[in-house]
Amino acid sequence: MLTVSRARFAYGERVALRDVSIEIGETALVALAGPNGSGKSTLLKLIARVVAPSSGDVQFMGKSLADWNAKAYAQQTGYLPQDLETSFPMRALDVVVSGRAPFLTRFGFESDADYRQAASALAICDASYLAERYLDEMSGGERKRVFLARVLAGRPKLVLLDEPLSALDIAHAQQFSKLMREIVDRTGASVLFASHDLNWAAAYSDRIVVMQDGSIAADLPPAELMRPEVVQRFFGFEAESVVVNGRPWLVPRVQQ
Repeated sequence: MLTVSRARFAYGERVALRDVSIEIGETALVALAGPNGSGKSTLLKLIARVVAPSSGDVQFMGKSLADWNAKAYAQQTGYLPQDLETSFPMRALDVVVSGRAPFLTRFGFESDADYRQAASALAICDASYLAERYLDEMSGGERKRVFLARVLAGRPKLVLLDEPLSALDIAHAQQFSKLMREIVDRTGASVLFASHDLNWAAAYSDRIVVMQDGSIAADLPPAELMRPEVVQRFFGFEAESVVVNGRPWLVPRVQQ
């Protein structure tokens, strides 16, 4: 479905992506891991068409992003950036229905069908109870569910999420991680998300792609990446590995 081929991008003199190549198939949950500045957010922006590669190519459904009509591409993909403006007093259902904008005519208004689709997206995110609440009355975890529902209201084939687990407490990180898996399984979409939390990235993902200094350093199933010697090599910390429900889980080793 998605193919990134030798993509490069720089912010002025600072190179953010160096000949990055990656493929994402249908119905897949793929995590991007790596330190700050490794290129995770830039890669997501590249795929979301926020920025364009200086060289290389990105293809979606067999067609270069440069050849996609902006509205048509927005109908197929959904992007949730890391930093969201969530302080304005807007009702959750109205936030979510705005995700139907790519499907409206130039001067069209949301129809009853659009609102039904928005309500369905809230239900997928277990957030129906928030429909009449206002953003400035919600917790951070609740707002993230609302904005994820906004993305899903467009019924995209590809969902791009930048650090969706950041600033969430453990309970909400657990719920949101499981929710991403359910989105893939229930809607048939593929989800590519960036995360610093290896344990939650590995808990439900099909693959973990490790980025370092703007390049792909590894692309592995969670069971292969979540081994102490592999984590030491790519992330530079010592850990013990335990298996929980058939999945590896890392416990950082306390230095004496």
